[in-house]
Amino acid sequence: MSDDIRNRARKDLITDADLASFSRGKSPSPARFTVYLAMIIIPIISGLYLGRYSGGFDSQQYWEKNEIAEQIAALGGGLADGSEESAEVLFDPVKEGMKIYQTICMACHQVNGQGLPGAFPPLAQSSWVEKNPAMLARIVLHGLYGPITVNDSEYNSVMAPLGAVLSDEQIALVLTYVRQEWGNAAAAVEADEVAQARSESSGRAAMWTVEELAPWDTD
Repeated sequence: MSDDIRNRARKDLITDADLASFSRGKSPSPARFTVYLAMIIIPIISGLYLGRYSGGFDSQQYWEKNEIAEQIAALGGGLADGSEESAEVLFDPVKEGMKIYQTICMACHQVNGQGLPGAFPPLAQSSWVEKNPAMLARIVLHGLYGPITVNDSEYNSVMAPLGAVLSDEQIALVLTYVRQEWGNAAAAVEADEVAQARSESSGRAAMWTVEELAPWDTD
C-alpha cells in the first residue's frame, strides 16, 4: 500500500471519528474542532465572494430592471436602456435576504428551511426564529455550539460565526427573510438591532451556547 493511500485512509478514519463523536453528543479535540469549523467557514466565505460579484446568480433582476425602464420609456419618462438613470428598482428586503440565505445558509439549513436531521436544525415553522432579534443577531454574529432543542428534536452541532463576513444590514436582511418564510410570521429585523448586538458583544471571541443566550431568550 502506497504512502498516499495510507495517509488518505488515516484522514478518513479521523473524519469518521469526529462525526461519530458529534452523534454521541461529544466534542472532538480542539485541533480537530478547528479543522471541522474551517470546513464550514471556508465554503461560506467562498459563497459570499461569489454571491457578491455574480449579481446573486439571479439574471431575473436585470430583466426586471429593463422591463421597468421600458415601461417608463413608453410613457415618455426616460431611456429604455436599463441604466440607473432610466428607472428606480424597488428594494425588497425579503428578496435580498433570500439571496444571502441561498449563498451562505442553504448548505446547512437547506432550500426549504428543513435543515439536516441530526446535524442542523430546521428554520421552517421554528419558534426559535421568532425569538428576540437581539438573540438571533448574536447567534449569527458569533456562532452557536452545543445541545439545542428545535421542534422537539435534539441537535448538537456547530453554527459558524458570520459576523466577520456579513454586515449588520446583511444579517438583518437574512434574518428578516427567515422570519417571514416557510410558515414563519415574525417582524422584520432592523440593521440597528444587529449593530447594537454587535457593539454589546464586541469583545466576545467564543461561540455562544444556549445557556449563555438565556438573557435574550424571549419571544
